Amino acid sequence: MNIDSLDPDIFSQTDHEAWLKLVDRALKGKDFQETLVSRTDDGIAIEPLYQRRGDSMPLSRQHTELPWTITQRVDDPNHERAMAQLDDDLANGASGICLVAQDSASSFGIGMDAAEPNISKVAAAAGRATTLRLDGVPPFTVKGLIGSLADAGVQSAHLGLDAFLAAVYSSNFHNDISHLLELNVAGTVINADGRSVHNAGGTEAQELAVMAASLVGHLRLLEETGLSLEAALAAASLCLSADQNQFTTIAKMRAARLIFARIAEACGVAEPPQAHLYAETSYRMLTRLDPETNILRNTIAAFSAGVGGADEISVLPHSLTHGIPDPLARRLARNMQTILVAESHLDHVIDPAAGAGAIEALTDALAEQAWNIFADIERKGGLPKVIASGELMAMVATARQSRVAKPIVGTTLFAMKTERPVVVLGSLGPITGGMGLMPIRLSDGVEG
Repeated sequence: MNIDSLDPDIFSQTDHEAWLKLVDRALKGKDFQETLVSRTDDGIAIEPLYQRRGDSMPLSRQHTELPWTITQRVDDPNHERAMAQLDDDLANGASGICLVAQDSASSFGIGMDAAEPNISKVAAAAGRATTLRLDGVPPFTVKGLIGSLADAGVQSAHLGLDAFLAAVYSSNFHNDISHLLELNVAGTVINADGRSVHNAGGTEAQELAVMAASLVGHLRLLEETGLSLEAALAAASLCLSADQNQFTTIAKMRAARLIFARIAEACGVAEPPQAHLYAETSYRMLTRLDPETNILRNTIAAFSAGVGGADEISVLPHSLTHGIPDPLARRLARNMQTILVAESHLDHVIDPAAGAGAIEALTDALAEQAWNIFADIERKGGLPKVIASGELMAMVATARQSRVAKPIVGTTLFAMKTERPVVVLGSLGPITGGMGLMPIRLSDGVEG
């Protein structure tokens, strides 16, 4: 049937007021706000119905002609296994590699030894990927890797330096940044990272605010090296977590781009570069009980990050809560993205959420609330002082404690009587957190 053959008058015209009358009849006296309006962890209201936005502008990836980078973590402490992981990933769909060091706030109890000879061999082998990301690799090791990266033919490298993983700046951080900038590596040098806030139980707005505060703090450091603000913005990578809350994750990714543009405007940069946005699936949403349910959570998170405009996405294997993931868990994490890109073609539409009233409203509200928290951090002296004073930790702890507990499939809802055995390659080491914040998990019973 041709859609043009449909009578345009077959359905009677309606409006919002008429719809509300029908809703009121269906609710039979129940309160509209309590029944149909939900709220995010930041208290942002989500209405049941929105009008389409006709004036929206797409918030796109850096390179809209290309799919997002399917990034796979190489994080096994065993060097031989790490090399085998790398070969398997690159031979079977990964287009990016993230080398995760043991000291990274995102290592979650595993991670490679960042000793330069070991990680150099892996970095050189990773040259077959289009993108290489370093996570938690110390600056002196990064400097030693640059030659290896050039020789390996790495097209784009994100060096991952972060001055705010500790409460104070490294005494040599200015020199480290200056040296790396002089090498003109294609990609980015520093991370503006909010993942530690998310994984410690913070809200979406808090995560975005800390990302913004980190970005501005790094811009100040880069400006002190003599770099222009335009070049400093181009040298920054934004890092966020993606979780199973589909619409909130999409809005959070889009809000990050709005915040980046607003910071650029505040700095007087008329034509800022497109932000490079890296998304990693949430550690805190992973359960220990019935870990196969994490595969579904990861799928929703990766989908949402891709639709939200992430340039790179990394999926944490579903069995990470039990130990070092085996090849099957890594394969599932990798193929999840391959299917979304190669079969579902989600990358073909630029910002499919643009114009959707609900997501546009949530994007704007998240960006505005995050900006207010960011402004408060700046008034208190910036991110280093807020970390050192314990205010950041207290803010995140309050958010975590006030979160309303929800049923967790496989843990508190439809829990298995007998857990299936989980195959891992080794146990987890000590789990550390960035910015003084310790990661939590669904399986700890504190997240919903």
